[in-house]
Amino acid sequence: MIVWNILGQFFHGLTFFALGLSVCFLHPTSKRVMLARHLSWLCVFAFSESAVAWYELLASFSPSLAAWPPLFPLAVQALGYAYFAAFGVQTLFEGEDSERQASRLLQGINLLWIAAFLLLGVIRAWQVEPSTVRQALQIGLAFPGGVLAAIGLRRRGRQTFDADLQRRIRGYLHLIEAMVALFGLLSLLAAWPGASAALTDVEPWAWSVIGAAFTWGLVRVLTTVQSEVERWIEGVERLQALSAERERISRELHDSIIQSIYAAGLLLEGVQNTLPRDPSHAQAQLQRVMERLNRTIQDLRRYIFDLRSDLPDANLCEGIEQLLHDFHINTLLETDLEVTGDPVAILSSERRRHILQIVREALTNTARHAQAHRVKIQVHYGDLLEVTVSDDGVGMATLPVSTGYGLRNIRERARLLEGTLRVESAPGEGVTYHLLAPY
Repeated sequence: MIVWNILGQFFHGLTFFALGLSVCFLHPTSKRVMLARHLSWLCVFAFSESAVAWYELLASFSPSLAAWPPLFPLAVQALGYAYFAAFGVQTLFEGEDSERQASRLLQGINLLWIAAFLLLGVIRAWQVEPSTVRQALQIGLAFPGGVLAAIGLRRRGRQTFDADLQRRIRGYLHLIEAMVALFGLLSLLAAWPGASAALTDVEPWAWSVIGAAFTWGLVRVLTTVQSEVERWIEGVERLQALSAERERISRELHDSIIQSIYAAGLLLEGVQNTLPRDPSHAQAQLQRVMERLNRTIQDLRRYIFDLRSDLPDANLCEGIEQLLHDFHINTLLETDLEVTGDPVAILSSERRRHILQIVREALTNTARHAQAHRVKIQVHYGDLLEVTVSDDGVGMATLPVSTGYGLRNIRERARLLEGTLRVESAPGEGVTYHLLAPY
């Protein structure tokens, strides 16, 4: 039975230490979620609970630790329970101003409480019955903290999330609420006169189960909510990128295609007036109109190539091959694709589409401006994904793309991929787009 209690005490400290670590790692990325706004209070409680459990375990084996003042572990436990109760109170407040004021008030109360506790120990020379103090802490702080936290978390869960997300995390939320309430009730039961002896064998394992279930439920809730938030942000960024592309295409259509068609119409009006008087001159004008319309048709083909959205969603190399095939059909330029390294499936469809759109935008710039004869794409799978698009055209120094929408969109997509984009060019030496991104 001694070994059973030792293991229970160890896992008691371990589960609450894991809870504290989980809160430390998840809290910075979950601050925007109302439910997780006050987890820093819970972090202090979890580490304090873990420290007390492991101190009591080590003190049973180490005489030097056992010689420490008995109120020392109780002071740490008082700090943890005070922050646990403060966490429960904080969950009941609504509004940032109210939460901020309550946070300052509770911090001040906790500091006063701990200072008074330590002063009492100094005045009484630490000659205070530890069991009496522990019972007071469990009844006065742990029990109400657990009840308030359960009520507050239930209210926050209903107010924070929409119906669909609530259905997905409802079980985990109920588990967290049950564990904090059970922590408070078990603290009350352990402090009840005559109950300590009956709980001696099962109490460490009961705390361990509570800590493990609390940690698992909290991690599941926060990771699920965080993934939902990231998915929403990704959707917003995608809509922003689409909006920017539509604005860019509409402006370029107005500035080039519509203006070319309008100019062709004016030339045809001139031909209509010239034809009766000077047929040869009218024929020359008709030839210019035909050339202008042919260039406009080529521009329209390039825009259609740019607007096509039927990209394959399963494989990056297949998507690039299809882009090159369409590019060759529309421009009749020579194309080449080289893939090195060990191809790895990119699980995120959003990342695949960003990469394909970067390649498409680079090809569109080449077709529209570069006056190139050949385009080559190189894809290398290493620690990072390297994608290079190069042509043998006139070079960017003589092209109007350095401040255009195309290059701006490419850089924006590289930023969304958390990668880097390098553009290399010189007059008469073509343009090379070099993308380096995690995948």
